[in-house]
Amino acid sequence: MKQSFSAALLLTLMILTAGIPWQAAQAAGPSGAIFTTTGDGSIVNANHFESKCAVYLDGGPGPNAPAGAAGLADGEYYFQVTDPSGKQLLSTDSVSNRRFRVSNGVIVAYTGIGGPVHPTGTDQDHPELGAITIRLANATCPSDYLNTPNNGGTYKVWATRVGDFAGDPSKVDNDCGNGCFHGFLPSKSKTDNFKAAAGAVTFCLTVEKQFFDDAGNMTPGVNWLIRTTDPLGVTNNYFTGADGRLQVCGLAPGTYTVAENVPENVAVLGLIVNGVILPEDSVYSFTWTPEKPAPVIVFQNSPLPPPPV
Repeated sequence: MKQSFSAALLLTLMILTAGIPWQAAQAAGPSGAIFTTTGDGSIVNANHFESKCAVYLDGGPGPNAPAGAAGLADGEYYFQVTDPSGKQLLSTDSVSNRRFRVSNGVIVAYTGIGGPVHPTGTDQDHPELGAITIRLANATCPSDYLNTPNNGGTYKVWATRVGDFAGDPSKVDNDCGNGCFHGFLPSKSKTDNFKAAAGAVTFCLTVEKQFFDDAGNMTPGVNWLIRTTDPLGVTNNYFTGADGRLQVCGLAPGTYTVAENVPENVAVLGLIVNGVILPEDSVYSFTWTPEKPAPVIVFQNSPLPPPPV
């Protein structure tokens, strides 16, 4: 009887003491850290940018740090951009379009839906883990996000786990009461401040994919991979839409290289830039300055003839 009582008492104590750290863990925010950086993640916690369109989100370890250092907990997250106080929401697309995935402590995928895509870059810190960076502004930049009302040009970026978000992610903004900022709870979020110049001159890049069959009939190249390399050497992957076109806005002046993916069974047929027929190629490089027109690049392809029997 005495032994039964002691065992029961011990079990009760174990349950009570085990509950304390469990509750504390439930109340704690996400582990790790987020910071703003360049497209290739080469600068950890960069906080001064020449344009809103140059600011990328990164998380987890920095250069020469082990993968687990400051790593975010694995899972799905939302992010937002506000003024420094958090009172004014500056992001203009729906919360669901501002979503990303973390695996092995690093950001590995942009998973947003319901709006213009947020471009991504390959994070040079841990490419072996598939680490990427995500631009805070979507493809409509500089329209998205809004300029900060802060006189010093300061912004705040937030990240919170999907399960901790308080509101409807299909909406742009969420009124979730006192102590909550547009669906983001400070105790459940990671934040970082940065500065970016407003009103930077930018342009839109338009790429069209045309595919001609043996009879000369043209169909749009749907979901065709297009790679663009910006003046900083950052390469982003984009895909054409149902009309065979894609457009990326908010690009800063400088030299760019645009390349189409060419499968083994496809031939390069033509290259047209702003209505001018150029020697056929699958790659086009250009330098844009504010006095030049925005480039419209058309890649044309056809199927290769079948190999001889």
